[in-house]
Amino acid sequence: MSLHAVDELDDAIDVTRGLLFPFDLWLWLKLALLTLFIGGGAGFPSYAFNFAQPSGTVDAGGIVDDGQLLLVVGVLVALAVGFFIVLGIVGAVMEFVFVEALVSGEVRIRRHFGEYWRRGLRLFGFRLAMTLPMLLVVLGVIVAFLFPVLLGGGFELGLILLLAAIPLVLVLAFVVGIINGFTSVFVVPVMLADDCGVLDGWRTLWPSITEETAEYIGFAVINYVIRLVTGTAATVVLGVTALVLLVPAGLVVFGVLAALPAAPGLLGVAAFVVVGAVYLAVLFAVWAVVLVPVESYHRYHALLVLGDLLPNYDLVADRRPDDEGGSGGASPEDESGGLDDDAGDGFDDDDDFGDAEDGFDDDGFGDGSPGPA
Repeated sequence: MSLHAVDELDDAIDVTRGLLFPFDLWLWLKLALLTLFIGGGAGFPSYAFNFAQPSGTVDAGGIVDDGQLLLVVGVLVALAVGFFIVLGIVGAVMEFVFVEALVSGEVRIRRHFGEYWRRGLRLFGFRLAMTLPMLLVVLGVIVAFLFPVLLGGGFELGLILLLAAIPLVLVLAFVVGIINGFTSVFVVPVMLADDCGVLDGWRTLWPSITEETAEYIGFAVINYVIRLVTGTAATVVLGVTALVLLVPAGLVVFGVLAALPAAPGLLGVAAFVVVGAVYLAVLFAVWAVVLVPVESYHRYHALLVLGDLLPNYDLVADRRPDDEGGSGGASPEDESGGLDDDAGDGFDDDDDFGDAEDGFDDDGFGDGSPGPA
């Protein structure tokens, strides 16, 4: 008997096609925004900015003292940490918004963000609890490498400690990656259906993992392979597009500066802003075309496998192909997509933004105690 992860590869294509076609530009753009926050298969490259140091002597009056420098560094670090925390929280909430969009066929970012932000906070807390130990181990490895060097013990001792710790870091990274990955693709749908915390979601999933271990291992391997292939292809497409568009964008900016040299500073800034905005808009459009079907396919594949292994949590039963009793991939206009509104699962179209009843069933850690009022 073949694995469910193999059987659902073709069905995931049909269901993805049912969501995305006929083509709806507004739907694609909103899905592209969601994939941006949840971290799809590829991303825009990050750039390092090198600031050249001036040569020669510098007036001592223009140099800040150590206290001011530490203050500036501390503020910058605090801002960076705060930014990534906010980004992590928003990304965790968007996980639920994205799955709800795949289930119902409708993308309502503001409404569903207000509906699922509490569960998103729980998911963020769980991810943080999983990731922090690994970060501490990595920090410990770096300290273990630098400590002998700084004390004059020699580079060789630090290098030996570093090489000895690499297997531990790799094992931890693998375990944390599996846990976080299964949480995103399997536990989040369970949380969505049961309105429960992360640990309660894992308690629901865990018996299935122990009984169908080969199925989940097979899914992990197949998912890794197809993500590697699609992610690499998406990265290449985005990178090539960025480089190709960079040439005409640069020519336009330099052309404006050459044609109107009267006020080069002001015109240069204006041309850079306008061309940069158009450049980013085109890249985002390419992002939508490439990553929306890729990430939708991956999530649908996981939802189909989850429905095979846990029939009570088959959130896309109405979207399965006809030969499996579904609708053959419901389109966004179909009323059959999504969870049953009569089940009290939080998908009723009459819900207000930020329904006060959502998220108070437990404190997010699956122990059944009331959450904050």
